[in-house]
Amino acid sequence: MKKILLIIFLSLISCGKNSIRIEKGFTKISNEYQNRNKLIEHIKPNKEYVYWEYVLFTPDLYNRQTEIIKKCGDTLIKNNYTFYPPESGFFNGCLPSSCFSYIAFIENDDVHYVTNEVELKKFIGKIDNIEEAILISEIYDLWFDPKEKKAGSFKKTNNGFELYMMKYNSCPEKKESIKVEIDSIGNFKSKNNGVYYKTNICLMS
Repeated sequence: MKKILLIIFLSLISCGKNSIRIEKGFTKISNEYQNRNKLIEHIKPNKEYVYWEYVLFTPDLYNRQTEIIKKCGDTLIKNNYTFYPPESGFFNGCLPSSCFSYIAFIENDDVHYVTNEVELKKFIGKIDNIEEAILISEIYDLWFDPKEKKAGSFKKTNNGFELYMMKYNSCPEKKESIKVEIDSIGNFKSKNNGVYYKTNICLMS
């Protein structure tokens, strides 16, 4: 009986694997970038702003909490303006998607906000580094697998970056390898290389 159960278990975790090959010249993405804040530290906007900040908004039962993840520019000039958390943002999280990120910046003597993925891409503009390339991939709901080079590696090209990222589904659990190309101005292309891991288990958050 134990032997039968072991065979069933192994079949569940391996039935979706296949021999996905990656091209030469790709480097594994650093595990530290599982922390999105590490990526945010490397954002270089499309132009210089007097001041800008990347903010994580996390409401609770009693108040609206904001945490500034990164700030750049003249921090003293910020005191001359009033900053209000917007009603929505990007990278929604928590249940039911009540946490989100946004960017506030000062331009033309006024405060402006980046509150969706399209505006975030425009704010980043030119893709200067691998951290920005990973952030752009996350906009498309692609993440990297720290255990698999076939879904967590990158290569610098003459005109941007190429990456192998992961598309994840939790019910049933499934991981797909996605080849991504992002040029220097943020144009995005992707190709599905197939499933490399799946089970019949549903992981509900």
